Amino acid sequence: MSGKRWLAVGVLAAGFGVSTHSARAEDATPKKEDAPAAPKEAPKKKDPFFGDHFAMYLETRGGPASIDALENPVSTGVQQSSDNELRFNGNKSGQFTVGWTLPRERGQYLLTYTGIADGDYELDATGIEKTFLLDLPWWQTTIRNGQLRTTKTPPVWSLATDDANGNTLADPEEIRYPVTTVDISGTVPKDLGNRIQTWDLAYRREFGGLKIHARWQAGLRYFDYEGAIVTPTWLTGAVLHPGFGFSDGIVNHFVLMQQSTKGYGPMGSGEVQFNFFRQRLTLYGELKAAFLVQSLSADSGAFTFYAPDPNPPNHPFPGAGHIRRDVDKTAWNIGVEIGARVKLMQGFNLFVDWNRTGYLDTVLVPYSISIPANAAEAPLGTTARFVSRDFDVTAINLGLSFQF
Repeated sequence: MSGKRWLAVGVLAAGFGVSTHSARAEDATPKKEDAPAAPKEAPKKKDPFFGDHFAMYLETRGGPASIDALENPVSTGVQQSSDNELRFNGNKSGQFTVGWTLPRERGQYLLTYTGIADGDYELDATGIEKTFLLDLPWWQTTIRNGQLRTTKTPPVWSLATDDANGNTLADPEEIRYPVTTVDISGTVPKDLGNRIQTWDLAYRREFGGLKIHARWQAGLRYFDYEGAIVTPTWLTGAVLHPGFGFSDGIVNHFVLMQQSTKGYGPMGSGEVQFNFFRQRLTLYGELKAAFLVQSLSADSGAFTFYAPDPNPPNHPFPGAGHIRRDVDKTAWNIGVEIGARVKLMQGFNLFVDWNRTGYLDTVLVPYSISIPANAAEAPLGTTARFVSRDFDVTAINLGLSFQF
């Protein structure tokens, strides 16, 4: 038994020695070092919002403009009224834009000023009074190139000689105007000083392909109009004497309505472009609109009216008249523009355009004036009812634009 025990002890000792040798051999094996880490990428530099180079945008345009005639009929009672038409000639329009173009085709910030000014004007006015139960013209007033002429031609009708159809009533075709009893002339200012100005602060961005392209803009508009509207009218609240009391512009001055309109609100536009010859020629069409909150003011200043004085009967009693109205209301500016752009060189364009803009509810004018019917009411003064009118402007412009 002792021999077997010694044999078992020898086997265990041999196994332990082999195990220990293996462990030491494993510890002696050199360890492989970890692979070096890949170098980190440098953080990308963020572009400044407005870019890192000078990117100013400039545009200017100008040319002749036409303003639609302004019709302004006025009544001073059931028996007297006037038909007035005011036309503006030699008008001018201009526009200047300065802005900044953002990098990576992110659009533009633009400030645009638009100005429209009238030149000389023409006036046609007719003073109408109920005579022979008909509304018949008595006075004619014209202004051309700063020259005023007013005539008074009383209508004539006689039952004995002019009643062609035998109905005992005067008919328009039976009225005669044989004699002009008043014919006066004078010089008046050529310019009424009507000016329309807008300032638009907007963001504009483009999209689309090479052949068909488009762009839109949105922002805010400030609107300002100053000027004057000549308003011939009767200066009597009742008929004192047939044909008496019309504002002829010389003896009895016109009622001159001074105008002031200011407004602000959002604006926007959309434009489609058709490009030709590798974008060297562009034809485009644009629609524009602005919705404004406006304050309108119209003031006649002082003028003289006439009321009948009972002592003696129907003697004209002069009084001091004045009418004024202030109104707050919303209104639209709506426009359309078509034109062509020619690329002269990179960033430098020549363009021509036709545009029409309606400045709605811009002018405030009286359509009915209440004048005291007798001398006793003269201290009460005058009142009036007003209506707003539009300025419709058509312009043809030639312009240049440059992108730095």
